[in-house]
Amino acid sequence: MRCAWVPLCLVLLVTAPLFDAAAQSTAAPATRQQSPQSDEQKLQIPCYAKEIKKAKTFSGFWNPRPANEPGKQVTIIMGFHPPDPESPFDCVGEPLQVAVPNGQIVNLMADNWMEGCTPTFSVTPAAADSTIADLLTLFVKVGAVGAVRAEPTRYRLPALKNKVLNVTVVCKIPKTDETPVRSYTQSAIITYQNPPRVAVSAGLLVSAEGVTSYTILTTKTGVNSSGTSTSQTSIGISGDSSAQVIPFGFVNIYLAGSRKLNLSSQFGIGVNPNLSTAKVEFFAAPLALAWHDFYFAPGIHFGQHEKLTGGFLVGDVVTGLSKPPIGWHYETGLAFSLSYNLKPLVKPSAASPTKGN
Repeated sequence: MRCAWVPLCLVLLVTAPLFDAAAQSTAAPATRQQSPQSDEQKLQIPCYAKEIKKAKTFSGFWNPRPANEPGKQVTIIMGFHPPDPESPFDCVGEPLQVAVPNGQIVNLMADNWMEGCTPTFSVTPAAADSTIADLLTLFVKVGAVGAVRAEPTRYRLPALKNKVLNVTVVCKIPKTDETPVRSYTQSAIITYQNPPRVAVSAGLLVSAEGVTSYTILTTKTGVNSSGTSTSQTSIGISGDSSAQVIPFGFVNIYLAGSRKLNLSSQFGIGVNPNLSTAKVEFFAAPLALAWHDFYFAPGIHFGQHEKLTGGFLVGDVVTGLSKPPIGWHYETGLAFSLSYNLKPLVKPSAASPTKGN
């Protein structure tokens, strides 16, 4: 077949390769954008640990009670994802830290502990306990560690008192045709200890009680016949505030809760530097909220206040006085405290897991 329109045929023959190249260049970027996304989906951290059933925050008054009834026990899970043939990394997972009351039963779920995984238990005294550790036998396990399982294997850990239990699992994964030699390590640190019955904290007291201070004022009254200035002294106010901030020390008496969050009663004492003469003042709060090492408490401030004595009033003219005649008396007002525990709550000083070779 011959082309009747020779000029048109020549144009089509020349421009056809250009359209093909443009179409290929437009489609190519879309293909390149998909490959990094698929690679990111394959990469994941193979070591993990989490708390799937936590201890009750408020259980028992003055003496925290462990929840050891079936279905209420604390449960944690430690596990490993199957090795990724495309990932060349070993794994050291972030240690899971759990605080439970004395005598609490903790169940450990072993998820996908492969053949070659070695669990290790170590016990040390909690920070506030005696330096002499008890000799403990840690063989309270249910089930056995074997090959890969669909359901986690369960271990029942002993109910300790004033101890820190460190559970570390190291898995040596042998070399295969698809994966090199790997080492996976995951640990959990469990602190068995009740909150301290008495804790001392230091901080600030913000009081709605204002401070009024008095002084002797000298005022020029004029000039005498010899040209000398004349003056008089009177009682005046040197300071008058509607609120104040005072450094305080506090004693916190535990009532109920956990080591991370609990309720207590708080009593404080401080020396008020905002007065003309520093005086001792007091604070009381029936309920204070403690979160980790911080305490917050609304309560009553027993503050000292200056008062003119001898029948004097502000503005009275006086002679021969360098200080106003004042006395002191206590008044109560609303205030709140914010303080920090001087001896922080127990923080286990467990060593970081060692990466296997």
